[in-house]
Amino acid sequence: MKSKLIINWELSLICNLDCSFCSQKERRSKSSSILKLENIYNIIDNLPKNSHLSFLWWETFLFPNILDIFNKLENSEITYEITTNWILLDKYLDKLNNLKNLSQINISIDWYWEFHDNSRWKKWLFISLKKVIPKLNEIKKVSVSTVISSELENTNLIKLHLWLDSIWILEHKLIYMMNFSKNDVNDSKKIINSLQVWLPWKENNNNSELIKDYLEKLSIIRKLKTNTKIIVEPLALFKKWSLSCKQLDKQLRINENWKLSICEFITNNFNDLSKIKIEEAIKNDDYLKLKRSILNNFPLNICKYCCKLYNK
Repeated sequence: MKSKLIINWELSLICNLDCSFCSQKERRSKSSSILKLENIYNIIDNLPKNSHLSFLWWETFLFPNILDIFNKLENSEITYEITTNWILLDKYLDKLNNLKNLSQINISIDWYWEFHDNSRWKKWLFISLKKVIPKLNEIKKVSVSTVISSELENTNLIKLHLWLDSIWILEHKLIYMMNFSKNDVNDSKKIINSLQVWLPWKENNNNSELIKDYLEKLSIIRKLKTNTKIIVEPLALFKKWSLSCKQLDKQLRINENWKLSICEFITNNFNDLSKIKIEEAIKNDDYLKLKRSILNNFPLNICKYCCKLYNK
């Protein structure tokens, strides 16, 4: 059986939240374009039959005609999953059960109870969440992701994980919050002159302290006797040999402007995928040259703690 080609797709940068920890606020404010349904259908038609789409960034269910897109995929051999902040899920629960090609729903939950609402600048979110997620978990495989920041208290993280376990969530992904300095960005650009980068950075950062805090939180969670599987990203925090990037080696990415790209932080893009098959786009000389440059100098400073890193 031919393995699935995983394609991460940023349908749009539109979002219905203003989370305190969001790393892409500025980029989101500069791009509010929404791809026409016809173009989206063209992209889907140009994908290999063995594709698996992962719809990312920002809020999938805000996208107009999202059910039409899902129905288009249901009439193909392409499977797909969704990353969502869940707020609009209750409006779609009855429809999601009938989507056979929808394999998984990934939900971002980074805090517990009122701390969650405060971080996302909206009241009563978590109360609604506690009603919706168990219902969703009865009809689809649900994975929860939590970005671990130093502001997240250990006790709050424990409460979140125990609650997820109590409602039989099978996977809880703990993601290290990426932290850049201006030097990280500049050094990466010096190594690869053609590199286009957008990411948040601080004049000074201290990844060693943040990593220490992250590992402490992870250790506490791992000591809990739960059935919910803990997934750690990036694994590079533990094993630092033969590192590479999933999106360079195993996956492809389509950005919000429907072009082939590397990742959400390296913003070089290539070919309009509504006009060209993805098998042809990945042969683009400039695209291949950039990939080789990154891999030959891997990991760049801006890549060192990314959740897409893996150990070969």
